[in-house]
Amino acid sequence: MNEPRRRFLKHSSALAASAVAGALGRYGIDAANAQSATAYQALVCVFLFGGNDSNNMIVPYTDYAQYAAVRTAASNIAIDQANLLQFNAPRTGKAFGFHPSLAPVKSVYDLGKLAVISNVGSLVAPLTKLDYQSNKNRPPNLFSHSDQQAAWQGLIPGAQLRTGWGGRFADRLLTVNSGQQIPTIVSVSGSQIFANGVSAKPFVIPSNGGATVSGQGKDPVSTARYNALKALLATGSANQVVQGAAGVMAGSLAANDTASPILSATLPATIQTAFTVNGTQLNANIAQQLKQVARLIDARGVLGVKRQVFFVSQGGYDTHSNTVTGQTNLLNQLAPALKAFYDYTVAAGVASDVTTFTMSDFDRTLIGNSSAGTDHAWGGHTLVMGGSVQGGDMYGTFPQLVTSGPDDSGKNGAWIPTTAVDQVAATLGSWFGIAGTDLATIFPNLSRFATADLGFMT
Repeated sequence: MNEPRRRFLKHSSALAASAVAGALGRYGIDAANAQSATAYQALVCVFLFGGNDSNNMIVPYTDYAQYAAVRTAASNIAIDQANLLQFNAPRTGKAFGFHPSLAPVKSVYDLGKLAVISNVGSLVAPLTKLDYQSNKNRPPNLFSHSDQQAAWQGLIPGAQLRTGWGGRFADRLLTVNSGQQIPTIVSVSGSQIFANGVSAKPFVIPSNGGATVSGQGKDPVSTARYNALKALLATGSANQVVQGAAGVMAGSLAANDTASPILSATLPATIQTAFTVNGTQLNANIAQQLKQVARLIDARGVLGVKRQVFFVSQGGYDTHSNTVTGQTNLLNQLAPALKAFYDYTVAAGVASDVTTFTMSDFDRTLIGNSSAGTDHAWGGHTLVMGGSVQGGDMYGTFPQLVTSGPDDSGKNGAWIPTTAVDQVAATLGSWFGIAGTDLATIFPNLSRFATADLGFMT
């Protein structure tokens, strides 16, 4: 059988088996395509599903009048200046304010370990308002939840396989994890485009407890069936597709068997302490997901991994009504969880090796609607946190908050991004050990932008 056909069958069998086995897939690709690594590093993507209103997450303080001219008190969607958590952004020469629920996050910013990246969005090339109006280089399907979630996660339109940039990172780095016991990319939020590579597939785990097959270990009969399945998978087959699928399934079950005791054990003291705030353990779903990530990072030596990519998420940000109340409730869960996770990395001695970042479908319009809510927009702000982040500052260009102004794609305050998702991701990729030549393949549009590395990582 020739090599191209063998590769096709191998990838086809991986896809078939992942549909059955929870998208666990192969652990890597050819060693020739991998980079070398000696120390542990991890990327943690926190996706805010629904479109986070970052106009209220990061508010201009020096230029608050711009914001207040549109988001008036009467609009019922404004954050009063007196309630903002003021911070300086030296690169801009101006002051801004975090949403009042982000006090835990601000404390990491003040330590210089959290950066704000302003006005980021899906772009295929740098875009002016005139370009947008003439439909030149305008990204497809703007303002659509599913399409923009896919765009942020790295879907390449027209590609033969639906992959994301986290999975494509894993394609190029997985084989440095010689002897690894679980796949390099882990999702605590189901199967997501972000986590799919050409060869690498995610290890999907629950937000609580171990990763087990339905019925596994419930009684002697189910245990016998499980063991029989593993024995059957090891018998081999002359059919290349069947053999490939069996190999993927067997690897998936082995990963389950290795990870489940780690995920089901009593919470390690470093994690327990970090996630305890004012004597109470954080138990919101986003906190539970980050605890699972922390468990696997804690067990990195046992698992034999040197590079890991994680995906967690929080939903509910589609605030077409009651924006302030809805977002406040969500950020009251998110901010303590992010701070607790950062505190864990410090206590575990891996703060400089773990970088956490937020993504969301899109921003919300600056103008509110009749339901005290906001509607789908475009460019927004994202957060990057970790010991290797050059934080305490803002990167990118903050938009002019003027409706129908030079940064508004229409009339409602939907900002045309000035920084591409690709640039943020490529900066993270460079820190993560992805070679520049590979970055150009992972992000086909990256060469269209003047700067591939935004400078927010050491």
